[in-house]
Amino acid sequence: MSISRVFESIESESFNRGMKHDEPMHCMIEIDGVFYPAIMQSHGLVTPKLSVDQKNLIDTMTIREYTLDEQFHVWKVRPFEVTCNDGYKSMCYMADDRRSVIEVDFSKSMNPPKEGFDGQADIRTNAKGQKWVYCPWCDKKHFPVNKGAVIKNWHYQCRNSNCKRIFVVNVEG
Repeated sequence: MSISRVFESIESESFNRGMKHDEPMHCMIEIDGVFYPAIMQSHGLVTPKLSVDQKNLIDTMTIREYTLDEQFHVWKVRPFEVTCNDGYKSMCYMADDRRSVIEVDFSKSMNPPKEGFDGQADIRTNAKGQKWVYCPWCDKKHFPVNKGAVIKNWHYQCRNSNCKRIFVVNVEG
């Protein structure tokens, strides 16, 4: 196969993602501490990609879609955490119809949380001996902490445009 034909096939397939669906399953999902009956369907997205040695590879990613029995009461703009009754937790976003909740797969774009992750700010000391508060989700540096400052259970929203998660700041003198 010539190189030009390979690129033509890539261009024609680049927007065609194949989907494999698993059977829908009734479940309960938890959003913000409230349980909702839903139907869960797992989707396997398949994207043909070309390797360096000019052979087709299959790249797959599995995401979940939850369809609620009734429309959600408020529109959620940002991604939010969803827990299914099978123990599966994921970050999801709401579809335009406010009935579908679709998983966001950050596994290829974000580092997983560190061992022992608890949602509390990281307090680090730089070379000059100054303490700084860092977001535990995205590792963005936020503000300095003065000597002797005491902060207890302060909920702070990350200012990183890609994160915007809320974390807890605790500093002991």
